[in-house]
Amino acid sequence: MSNLEGALVGMIDRIAVLGGSSLYIPEFIASILSHNLCVQEVTLIGRTEAKLAIVAKFCQRLADKSGFPLKITHTTDLAEGVRDAAFILNNIRVGGMSARLRDEKMPPRFGLIGDETLGAGGIANGLRTLPVLFQIASTIEAAAPNAVMINLTNPLGICMEGLTKYTQLKVVGICDLPETTIKKTIELLRLNGNDLVVDYIGLNHVGWIQDIRVGGRSCMSRAIERILREDDEFFERALVELFRLIPVKPVHLFFYRDSVLKKQQALARFRAQELQEAEEQILALYADPHLNEIPALTRARNAVWYRDTIVPLIKALSNKAEQQFILCTKNNGAIRDLPEDASVEVPAVVSQKGWVVQPVGSCPRFLKGLFISIKESDRLVVEAVRHRSYEYALQALAVHPLVGSLESARAYLDQVIKDDNLELH
Repeated sequence: MSNLEGALVGMIDRIAVLGGSSLYIPEFIASILSHNLCVQEVTLIGRTEAKLAIVAKFCQRLADKSGFPLKITHTTDLAEGVRDAAFILNNIRVGGMSARLRDEKMPPRFGLIGDETLGAGGIANGLRTLPVLFQIASTIEAAAPNAVMINLTNPLGICMEGLTKYTQLKVVGICDLPETTIKKTIELLRLNGNDLVVDYIGLNHVGWIQDIRVGGRSCMSRAIERILREDDEFFERALVELFRLIPVKPVHLFFYRDSVLKKQQALARFRAQELQEAEEQILALYADPHLNEIPALTRARNAVWYRDTIVPLIKALSNKAEQQFILCTKNNGAIRDLPEDASVEVPAVVSQKGWVVQPVGSCPRFLKGLFISIKESDRLVVEAVRHRSYEYALQALAVHPLVGSLESARAYLDQVIKDDNLELH
């Protein structure tokens, strides 16, 4: 069954961007221009007028330089910004880069893996982010009920779990990791062609390529042999060799917990700190009225998700021809072992009619328990937010595969509540 009814044809009148003051939004605009996406207006929506205006003006200079007739507007009024939008790109980061730093840095102090999407850090992020998303959803339901929201906000799996269960939004999530992993594998095999089929099963940041077929014939054995022979740090070769499947990069957190934690506990600088420092410099560059091309400091982030996933998805949702994407969306029977309403990351056929998930069958046996545990933790995070429940939040931590101690989970949760001023009882 499609998650979207109706059709989107011809010129796109407006795309609204939540988190529009992000310093990487110019990469989205550049991707619209390079893909020649037919859109008349992009409205950037943010909370801080001064920063938002700087980003919007720079984006307009990018469009003007290209000669593309694209209008960039900005507003701090959510309802006004999303009204009449065909697509809403959700790009918010609740708490900013400082909150991401806490999600990376604080868990290791309690003997837990630090990450903004998975485990203890991802749960803290979800507890902080979901209340804001539910408020945003309520506004969009009233102001732009026919818009399609494309969600990038992390923790993507938890956010999609909440948005698909408890809102009326036409919402889909997408991450660049599946596409990047598939692309790297195909390049390794020097494959191309329209008859190439990739069998993929996953949850967000916990996905695996199960098979690659060309003309109906599997190339998986050859792909595994090539990965094991090549010295490419992109692939987790030990996991590929052990399970004969190809995982996305973050999967290693589940299989190297001790060494990952030890490394994190010894880190002097975290990724969020590097990004935070770079962003201060980037904003100063954007403020220069003569700058009309994306600076190298922005490019260093390598925000390929706009070019390789987001804009192609918008184009696919605007066209009659069907295309396949790996999407984070409601399970709807795609993975037999998981609840129908769980958010999963699986192949889906996309067109102007919407998206339809493709059945991928049962989990490989070694993944079944892992997937079920993660999805139960995700469900508990959502329920903790809906009921403002300390007990549900603690349960979410306790059952997650990356959290090995109830004592550590409780101490960590108490600190998260204090730092983020969460209302849990």
